[in-house]
Amino acid sequence: MPLLPRLRALEVLRLPREDGVETFLLRDPEGYTEDEIALSEAALFVAAHGDGEHTMEELRNRFAERYGKELGVDQAQAVFDRLEAARMIESESFLAERERLHREFRDAPSRPAAHAGVSYPDDPAAARQTLCGFFTAAETLEEPGDRPPGSLRGIVAPHIDLRVGGPAGALAYRLVVEAPAVETVVVLGTSHGCPRPAWIVLDKPYETPIGPVPVDTEACRRLAAAAEVPTEDLFFHRREHSVEFQALFLAALREQNRDLRMVPVLCGPLRGDPLPAASDPFLDALRAYLEERGPRAVVLAGADLAHVGPRFGDLEPLTASHLELLEKKDRATLAAAARGDAGGFYDSVMEAEDPRRICGLAPIYGLLAALPGVRGKILRYEQASDPTGTVSYASMGWWG
Repeated sequence: MPLLPRLRALEVLRLPREDGVETFLLRDPEGYTEDEIALSEAALFVAAHGDGEHTMEELRNRFAERYGKELGVDQAQAVFDRLEAARMIESESFLAERERLHREFRDAPSRPAAHAGVSYPDDPAAARQTLCGFFTAAETLEEPGDRPPGSLRGIVAPHIDLRVGGPAGALAYRLVVEAPAVETVVVLGTSHGCPRPAWIVLDKPYETPIGPVPVDTEACRRLAAAAEVPTEDLFFHRREHSVEFQALFLAALREQNRDLRMVPVLCGPLRGDPLPAASDPFLDALRAYLEERGPRAVVLAGADLAHVGPRFGDLEPLTASHLELLEKKDRATLAAAARGDAGGFYDSVMEAEDPRRICGLAPIYGLLAALPGVRGKILRYEQASDPTGTVSYASMGWWG
């Protein structure tokens, strides 16, 4: 009997219960499809057997054991048909479409603004007005305390949806406004699609509604050579928002007569090792580049913090006391980062195997590893909550 079709690597989120029924949302972190599919718990059980190792007969037997009722072949096939129509199955048609999308992105002269019209306006005048509002709101957001002495060397800006975190992001970019020597911003953004450790350097300008942000060609060349990333991994940039949102802010600063250039880098996950090597070839090259450029170059981590609650896999909704404890733990993690302690930051995140799901681990660790001796300040810490979960995020700066 033939094996069931193999599902692609998908993200699964738990949705709020309706009438006591548990539902899950499947979506594609790699960006080959924008479709999302909601499945019941039983349908997800069916889909999970699409691993290239189980047959229809095995699925039906396991379904009967679990649910105490028969699963029809047509019922099971309907689930897989939905998944294939949404490009979530490793079918021949998907592989052909995958190759077409890779070729299209590879040949494009620039990286389009994938989230314009969704997370921020695609109309230039409206985008400018929105950004102006962010910077105005940021004027009163900075937390008390002195900034460390020295030149600006590093920044953390959130990559949460700009409709939520826009003012906190603008607060971080005010540091660049106040540092006129800065010419190049190396943007380390979380890659939500890449499944393995990687530093993915793209040498294409990023388009925004208010104009493109050019790249620092020489820096891109040097860092890409050190990273040795397969060409196909560049596709992760196509729809990733963590760098795109930073490009929008940089475009706003360019409109203020700042000739800023960027180096867009997506960071694959670092989890799984006791401590990533701070001296890997990419980080060595980044550290050397930043030392050479001094105050003319800064490294920016486009990073969020915790992802907790039922939507992200926790069993119970969060209470006010849970959120207070979350802030306490997040601030302890950020304090290690502010000390410039890359190892202490990593250990704080990975304590008990990262129950907070800190998605900014790789970018912030990369920033700290590339900037030895810096000292930082937490500019702003916030939490965005709804009944399904909470995402925390912060803006920070480092000087040295």
